[in-house]
Amino acid sequence: MDCCASIARALLIFFNFIFWICGGAILGVGIWFLVDKDISSRIEIVQIDSGDDYFKFAAYLFIAFGAFVFIVGFAGMCGAIRASKCLLGFYIFFVLLVIFAEIGAAVLLILYRMEVEDNIVKLLRENIKKRYNEETVRTGWDLAQLEFECCGAVNSMDYENITYTFPGTQTVPNTCCKLSNREAALDDPSKATPSDSAKCYNRDDTEIYTKGCKDSLKDWALKHSTIIIGVGIGIAVLEIFSIVWACCFCRNIGKDD
Repeated sequence: MDCCASIARALLIFFNFIFWICGGAILGVGIWFLVDKDISSRIEIVQIDSGDDYFKFAAYLFIAFGAFVFIVGFAGMCGAIRASKCLLGFYIFFVLLVIFAEIGAAVLLILYRMEVEDNIVKLLRENIKKRYNEETVRTGWDLAQLEFECCGAVNSMDYENITYTFPGTQTVPNTCCKLSNREAALDDPSKATPSDSAKCYNRDDTEIYTKGCKDSLKDWALKHSTIIIGVGIGIAVLEIFSIVWACCFCRNIGKDD
């Protein structure tokens, strides 16, 4: 093989090593979405129906896609090292499939992002009204309100006329109140102790968080979706370069020096 083919081979091995690592990273992100309790709690508070598992489905898609990219990257390295036209041909085909899948996923992500921005307030309010009696949902709201120092979707009035009944004279979750033990409550929301529960339950602005959680939650969701989009673009660029070098290398396999 000539100098150009040798360079193409080296670059193909290098790019596929990066591609292989990226596949492992995507696989890790999917697993992270399933096991991280903070992620799970935020997912709970934007679901209206307890049977709505779209987020878990998305996490499984990440795992499957990451595993596929991981295997394809490994196959590309093997094809370059062994100088196999057959392996490289399959590799090019599968990388093209990955690129088309990424384009489709990016379009869906953008559409879903816009939908979340348009409907986030309605989703959050409906979640409080219909599902706050579920322990997992209450825990999700407690964690969000503690971290972002907010109350309800728009304000504390979102807790009026909901399916859950607070004990005694309580009108809002304790995590809506300014606490005397915030650090301990972050580890265990059930231990949240208001500095002045009477004033908080009467919605005294000095003892209750007056802002809603919608803006903080929206920013959190957009931040993570932006990271995913950035990673996807980076991988797509690597894939395009990999196809170019694979084609160049394939053309020179079997030629005399």
